[in-house]
Amino acid sequence: MNKNINTGIKFGLGIGVLYIILLYWRWSNAAKPFTIGPIAIGSFLVIIGILFWEATLLKKNNGGFIGMKPLFQTLFITVLIFELFYVIYNFIHFKYIDPNIISKMQAGAANAFKNIPNVSEKDKQAAINNYSTLTQYTQPLKMLQSYISSIAVSGSVVALIAFIMKKNTTVAN
Repeated sequence: MNKNINTGIKFGLGIGVLYIILLYWRWSNAAKPFTIGPIAIGSFLVIIGILFWEATLLKKNNGGFIGMKPLFQTLFITVLIFELFYVIYNFIHFKYIDPNIISKMQAGAANAFKNIPNVSEKDKQAAINNYSTLTQYTQPLKMLQSYISSIAVSGSVVALIAFIMKKNTTVAN
């Protein structure tokens, strides 16, 4: 197996396992609306850091030079794997680990709104009802859509990482 593909698989599995831990932490704080967002952002930044680490390792293993195409391909394999972990874990968490998570999130948001002045009752209710869209994590077609959109977002990030980290060999004239 190509060493770049092997690296992509290893990092994809490693990030996938880490993602499960981070998602468990995120969803364990589901009733705290001002905590869940920073956890999600922090988790994404950790994953981006690991993707940069993977790119650096690939570059080092190729003598300090690697083109954008092989770098992107390897990072994209990583993305395909860890985003699959994301979708599968969310399904398991929302369906089996904590099937009441949406009502917990709604209750947490309602409680948080008690301390926020100048928000209309209509806006509060709309924000609380918005959590019901998270049922997508347990619907097969929505899970597929979520997987594809997650790949698109993460794929854009790894394209940027590959562009930043690439270093082509110089051609002697």
